[in-house]
Amino acid sequence: MKLRYPFFIALLSLLIPGCTNERVYENIYEGMQQREQIVNPPDDPIPPKHPSYDEYKREREEILKDDSGES
Repeated sequence: MKLRYPFFIALLSLLIPGCTNERVYENIYEGMQQREQIVNPPDDPIPPKHPSYDEYKREREEILKDDSGES
């Protein structure tokens, strides 16, 4: 029983660094896209392709850069 806790802590310390904020945000973005398709299914038989997280992030950074440059 005493051996389980150090083993569990060691396992968590190896797995947690693999979860970066970027990956979490990407998963949230993709999950929200899937949820939107389930809740509000498109009328077309072929649903429109949404941008990937990388494309979304690139567009968002460009918009934020443009907004900050105008001030």
